[in-house]
Amino acid sequence: MRLEILTMSEFEKTKGRLIIIPFGSIEEHGPHLPLGTDAIIAYELVLAAAQKTDILAAPPIYYGVCRSTKEHPGTITISGSVLRNLTRDIIKGFVRQGCTRFILFSGHAGSIHMASLKEVGEELLEENVIEKIAILSILDLIDEKLGLETKNDSHAGELETSLIQYLHLNWVKGEAIEDYPHFPSFLLVKNKRKYWPSGIWGNPKVANPTKGKKFFAQLVQKLMVIIEKLKE
Repeated sequence: MRLEILTMSEFEKTKGRLIIIPFGSIEEHGPHLPLGTDAIIAYELVLAAAQKTDILAAPPIYYGVCRSTKEHPGTITISGSVLRNLTRDIIKGFVRQGCTRFILFSGHAGSIHMASLKEVGEELLEENVIEKIAILSILDLIDEKLGLETKNDSHAGELETSLIQYLHLNWVKGEAIEDYPHFPSFLLVKNKRKYWPSGIWGNPKVANPTKGKKFFAQLVQKLMVIIEKLKE
């Protein structure tokens, strides 16, 4: 079920259901994909899973922690503390409504972003605020069986481009290059755009809507496995 279109009376009947909250970012995705790609994909996957089982799909959180792309046009990053506080408050709000099991599913897989979500989950478990929680990104659902041609595909490449082509073809604009940036080893740099001007990590040239349809179906099935574990 889709949370934001429920009435008060309809929501009252869902008490105790597993809640899935999709996360994403407003972040550059090369010259060809929308800034909201991460949240768009995560939400579509969550909605598809919600149609297959009795879970409650919450609206997506569009803003995330984007350290590597914050100098690129269009990226709007928030701090880890803001993400933690927002996530904590949202979960506690659901708890007050009788919900205690959660999946935080992120289409954005930045290390600080994911660490912030996991820190909140750990704290709420230790405080006995919630019963169960799973925290994962779309990258956690990717394996060899998915059938990606591109190795190390992670940002605006084959997977994300194929998925957006399948879900919203008219949102893909123009063409993009294949790119695999190289950052200095161990050295933190302020202007990461200098080392990653394309904003692409992978090969969008091999993407197509047919692949996107196949990838989408497989990712939904993998997400369903996590959902069923949390429902036990």
